[in-house]
Amino acid sequence: MRRRTRAPLLEERVSALATAVELGEGIVPPARLRPAREVLERTGARSALAPGVTVAALLGATGSGKSSLFNALVGEPLSAVHARRPTTTQPLAAVWDAPGATGLLDWLEVPDRRLRPTDPALSGLVLLDLPDIDSTRVENRAVAARLAERVDALVWVLDPQKYADAVVHEEYLRPLREHAAVSVVVLNQADRLPADELPGVLVHLRQVLAEDGMGDVELLTTSARTGAGVPELRSRLARLAGEGRAARERLEADVRTVAGSLRDTAGGGSSAPDAGDLVDACASAAGVREVVTAVERSYRRRAGRHVGWPPLRWLGRLRPDPLRRLHLESPAAGASSLPAPTPAQEAGVRTGVHDLAWGATEGMAEPWRGAVTQRVEDRVPVLVDALDTAVAGTDLGAEHRPSWWRLWSVLGLLLFTTALAGAAWLGALAVLGYLRLPEPETPMAGPLPWPTALLLGGLVAGLLLALAGRLLARVGARRAARRARGRLSAAVEGAATRAMVEPLRADLDRYRKFSAAVELAAR
Repeated sequence: MRRRTRAPLLEERVSALATAVELGEGIVPPARLRPAREVLERTGARSALAPGVTVAALLGATGSGKSSLFNALVGEPLSAVHARRPTTTQPLAAVWDAPGATGLLDWLEVPDRRLRPTDPALSGLVLLDLPDIDSTRVENRAVAARLAERVDALVWVLDPQKYADAVVHEEYLRPLREHAAVSVVVLNQADRLPADELPGVLVHLRQVLAEDGMGDVELLTTSARTGAGVPELRSRLARLAGEGRAARERLEADVRTVAGSLRDTAGGGSSAPDAGDLVDACASAAGVREVVTAVERSYRRRAGRHVGWPPLRWLGRLRPDPLRRLHLESPAAGASSLPAPTPAQEAGVRTGVHDLAWGATEGMAEPWRGAVTQRVEDRVPVLVDALDTAVAGTDLGAEHRPSWWRLWSVLGLLLFTTALAGAAWLGALAVLGYLRLPEPETPMAGPLPWPTALLLGGLVAGLLLALAGRLLARVGARRAARRARGRLSAAVEGAATRAMVEPLRADLDRYRKFSAAVELAAR
């Protein structure tokens, strides 16, 4: 057996609607949120005023007999009735033992109030006679419309000639279809219809009401002239006052109505942001490839200063370090000297940002999709700045010196010193021979004299050691470049996440909360 969902309480609906209004601020057009704000304001004001009092109003078009019906319900001619139209120009209130009604009527702006004798059946009831909703006077129509938004119960007085009038149905009943529980439709002046035509008129009126979305509204027939149906209407008003729920039900209907009007800006769905393409575009714009190349060259240069042939090491110091030229030799909080992204690269970032936002908001209702996408795209300059900062702050390992460099450096210097010693020895022998001085006996290292062996051995071994170091340095440079690429990719992804993905996720979460709040308020 399927479990029924409990209907939200008024307080839950109001809280949800307030949340939706707050979350929709700056995204949903103000004109769409204004009715919700007005309902929240009315709900707060009405809830604080005379909670035990029920205010019912008679509304209808010109000639429907509202004032005559009002007098019949009251029991005496309080409201003026004339053939000249409009008769009722100001609202009139009949009050039956309603504590707190004074403040409530002040809020409703109804100054004309008539206290009625105590009637236990009608205790707590305030009945209003309003100007015609189709009055030729604009101010009269405005009064009727304003009070139609504020009263607790609505009694729609129709007449046999104009019961299907478009003004009543299109401007009032249809927009208030959620208010059927606190509405009563009265076909007044029923005595003017032949008895055999009345059932057909009622059937047609019920069809018109069903088209308005008010098929369940209570429908009564009355005649103020003969008194027919007046006791039944009076009893219905007495039940409304006795139950004391009309004010809350009216407010709930108001909240459901305005929340329902926001449903087309809610609902739908969203997807988890996929930033893969954006990260690739950001890596290109951030110059990751150039930096990785600089890391590889810098490694080889630094390695050459330790493992190369000593004379070449010293010459290598004259070449500039590629990372130093980019101000990336060590992690820094400042900016690098990388060139700014080209127009094509920046266009690639913008395309990646647009695709990220457009894909994540697929299925999202307007105006949220357009607003969220625009908010993300507006952050492109922030992202571009963040990319340079991320690259500049990445540890590229430029200060790392492998232990084998030191060994190669010591061995290289030792072999170069050996070659120099052999060369010096041979030079000394040459000087002695040139001066025709006695030469000391030169020891032999196999077939070669020691000076020659030292010179040739030092040079050959030193060059072979330098060549091996160069090969190892290339391998190490490629490994350093791979590590740098991984770190830079992570830094770029982190920058894109902070600058784009996280704000987008926050907007998506805001949208989901907005949709849930609207749905709860409208349920």
